[in-house]
Amino acid sequence: MLNINFLENSGFFQILTLDEGEVLFDEGDIDNNLYIVKNGELSIEKYIDETKKETKVLAKLLAGEVFGEGSLGDNGPKQVKIIAKIRTTILSIEAKNSFEKFLLKHTKGGVDLLSSIIYISNKRLLEANFLITSSYKINKHISELSEFNNINLFSILDEFSKTISSQYIIYLEKNPVIDNVAILKYDSRKKGKMQQVIIDLKDSILDIDDLKNEGIDISKYNLIEELKNKNEIIGYFIIGNNDKNFDEAQKKSISIISVSIAGFIKQKQYFEELKNKEYIE
Repeated sequence: MLNINFLENSGFFQILTLDEGEVLFDEGDIDNNLYIVKNGELSIEKYIDETKKETKVLAKLLAGEVFGEGSLGDNGPKQVKIIAKIRTTILSIEAKNSFEKFLLKHTKGGVDLLSSIIYISNKRLLEANFLITSSYKINKHISELSEFNNINLFSILDEFSKTISSQYIIYLEKNPVIDNVAILKYDSRKKGKMQQVIIDLKDSILDIDDLKNEGIDISKYNLIEELKNKNEIIGYFIIGNNDKNFDEAQKKSISIISVSIAGFIKQKQYFEELKNKEYIE
């Protein structure tokens, strides 16, 4: 659970108070902040047509909930309207530079906040999957859930790397059909994050030698973290340091966040599969 008081007193967050009926941002606005509800209630709404006279309520946000996480990866126009249902207090932080500085200074608080962001992203993916499989066409819900679609897995992994102060983080996705194959999807040292390098595994388990055999340069101090979903290994993180091994506190942080990211990745994979199917209303 997020420690709201800690975040409020960290010096990185602004405190905003909205009166009942006050709009935080409107559909089409540009906003690059991450928000946390301290108290009160907000409504997520979307205009029903181009006249922008009427809206429909998509969801509500209560104390402790995080939103605006799409700004971590995309500063495009907002796809929804956020309005206060009652007098509401929220915490706000600029999602790029200020958020990164917060993560670097407050590792424990950063782990908790990043875990909450991943959790809410995973929750919204689950909700999207439910809506899609409830006899709706996929494109209708992609338009309504673009706030979640703006979530960039690689942006989350970038923040993860900064939170644990690692030299780099590499993500390999295990092939669900062929046991001894994994695909290199992400390397934080590269500008092009989608590497798509096929890695042959030994005995279906990743080993540092597997990476070396593919010419992937890694440091002396590495930690391999299995990404599991219901005891199924769906991928691996290889996390490197330059000059020393990870301490126990760092390993614990990595383990906590990895569990959340594994669930997020699994749901994202499922969502991508559903995107290729059409459902009849």
